[in-house]
Amino acid sequence: MHHVLDFASPDVLRVAIGTACFAIGAWLGTLFPDIDRFKIFRLRHRSIVTHSFLMPLLLWTGLSFTTAEWPEWFIPGFAAGVALHLAFDLFPQKWRGFALVDVPKWGRSTRTVSTVLLFSNLFLCVIISVSIFPEHGPAGILAYAATLTALYLYGLLAKKEHFAAGPLLTILTLGGDAL
Repeated sequence: MHHVLDFASPDVLRVAIGTACFAIGAWLGTLFPDIDRFKIFRLRHRSIVTHSFLMPLLLWTGLSFTTAEWPEWFIPGFAAGVALHLAFDLFPQKWRGFALVDVPKWGRSTRTVSTVLLFSNLFLCVIISVSIFPEHGPAGILAYAATLTALYLYGLLAKKEHFAAGPLLTILTLGGDAL
């Protein structure tokens, strides 16, 4: 019997919509940490409030309150995007000024503290982002790999970000998935 992939099947459509939700979430996640630049939030750039796992965790805990499927893709995508943003932030041209993490009420942290804060929050975002793997299997892995590769290449080529963020995120993803 000859099997033909039915692109109109509910499973293929669910995965396509899910992948799109993951990609949109990841794109928004790469942008989210820099909302601290808007004065309305009364935060300084590279605030630990936005450059952390807090928003992905808040969204992730909200999953238990919905039966919709799209957040199961969107939220890990958002966490992956924040993780990529933090990975790029780990490689500034110089560790001073806005490269340092700002902790409200305390001020700018040192290079060492900034590195620890960015790295630990990056890893926590990765753990949230790989939560898609058990539920969606190869489709989740493909959505993750394809989306982050595209966003990473955009960061490299268009924004001139540091190349080391990609290998770092890959290693942390493998470690996060093993947990």
